[in-house]
Amino acid sequence: MSYLFRRLISGREEPGIRLIVFDFDGTLADTRELLLRIVSKHLLSFEISLTKNMVKFFGNVPLWDYVSLAGVPSKLVRSVHSAIVDDFMEEYHKIKPCKNLMTLKSLNIRKVIVSNNQTSFIEKSLDFLKANFFEGVYGADKFENKVIMIDSLHRKYGLLPEEIIYVGDKDVDVDVARDVGCYSVIIAGKSAWSSRADILKKKPDYALTDLGKLSEVIAQLNAEQLPAI
Repeated sequence: MSYLFRRLISGREEPGIRLIVFDFDGTLADTRELLLRIVSKHLLSFEISLTKNMVKFFGNVPLWDYVSLAGVPSKLVRSVHSAIVDDFMEEYHKIKPCKNLMTLKSLNIRKVIVSNNQTSFIEKSLDFLKANFFEGVYGADKFENKVIMIDSLHRKYGLLPEEIIYVGDKDVDVDVARDVGCYSVIIAGKSAWSSRADILKKKPDYALTDLGKLSEVIAQLNAEQLPAI
């Protein structure tokens, strides 16, 4: 069933992108160095060193699951997770904005964050970065997984998947968008957690160098969704 037909039977008058869902780490904020240093410190207390594969996997699942999968004894996962989050909250001021973060403020489209980081850390970071222009912030403490969370948002707002863009910075973010049925936009800049080569292998709908290019993508998608005259 085509998007235009789905739009017509849903009662939507005008086509276009109506929701942008953003990842946080590596997409909006450059947190890589800070997060890896803090997590590495706590894992080393269990003689667990971050391998290359562990670094690559970081952020694919909520922190609680990551700590458990890394090998921390199950009875200590809660305390280690809490200690890591406490360190995040103390050092939030060391993060930096991703390139052209503030250009998102002028996008007149509903914007939310869905991240495997903690909601409290994201909100405190947004305050620090003066980037409080997101309608909702959903950290891993608020959902089971990203696909389920984004699905719930498109139902909440009465949208079709084709009216949603998911913006991330990792190759696995392409899979998230595909599972939802929305467009994938991957920011393959210097703050990204995946290499540009790995991102391109997944064939996202768009791979951008920075957030400043997002408005052009939206304009293109909106134009493509207009019915032919």
